[in-house]
Amino acid sequence: MTHNKFFISLVLAIFVLLALVSIFLFINKAPSLASEEEIIEIVQTQFEGSKIHSVNQQGNVYTILIDHNLGDYEIIINGETNEILSLRLLALREDDIDEVDDAPARNVVDDEMADEPVASMLTEQQAIEIALREVEGKIDDVELEGEDGLLVYEVEIEVDDDHEATIIINAYTGEIISVTWD
Repeated sequence: MTHNKFFISLVLAIFVLLALVSIFLFINKAPSLASEEEIIEIVQTQFEGSKIHSVNQQGNVYTILIDHNLGDYEIIINGETNEILSLRLLALREDDIDEVDDAPARNVVDDEMADEPVASMLTEQQAIEIALREVEGKIDDVELEGEDGLLVYEVEIEVDDDHEATIIINAYTGEIISVTWD
């Protein structure tokens, strides 16, 4: 009889242990990895009009090569968080913008880290040229900032005494993200 009680207790303990392990594994489930299609959608949303040359996955990181209207870029995206980790200019088109040197990839930064441009980014002068092509006027202020996980130039242009335009430009691609009027 004692042997049966011990056996039942042992089976019950194993069952409880398996249930606890299952619950623990369910709660601590690893984040799911984005599919290649989801990564392509992120790139197409962030870099409209770009042609995707390749998408390579290593572990939880995707490396995407794109052809944008200003040049060829390498984008690295965390497949678990869908965050852009870095954006590197590979080749710049020299149609309207001065030459930019190639440089190692730079991680996307927050507002407080956006002090100085790196060589793979547009220079302040290039951002000014892009902004002035969009809105004619006098440059009032130019700042390099982190916005929504990307580095952008915020260029303020005085149009006349009553109006000012603020142009947000992607610091890597030169794409105009927004133009607002005050």
